[in-house]
Amino acid sequence: MSAIVEAGGGKYVDVLKEIPGKMESIVLFISPQTRSTLGIPMSRLTVGAVRQQLTESNAAFAESGLNSK
Repeated sequence: MSAIVEAGGGKYVDVLKEIPGKMESIVLFISPQTRSTLGIPMSRLTVGAVRQQLTESNAAFAESGLNSK
């Protein structure tokens, strides 16, 4: 999991464990640009999904003026 996150440009944090019948496990990672914590359901974890999540999050921070860099 950490290799997939890092290949997508994020920094792996941990896994939020599933709640049976309610929520699947979520892979948590940090955007190096904004330092925000993001998550992707384990079943959808791919390099492309990490890149997309980072791109969307970084753009939202840039638009809001909250980008730390």
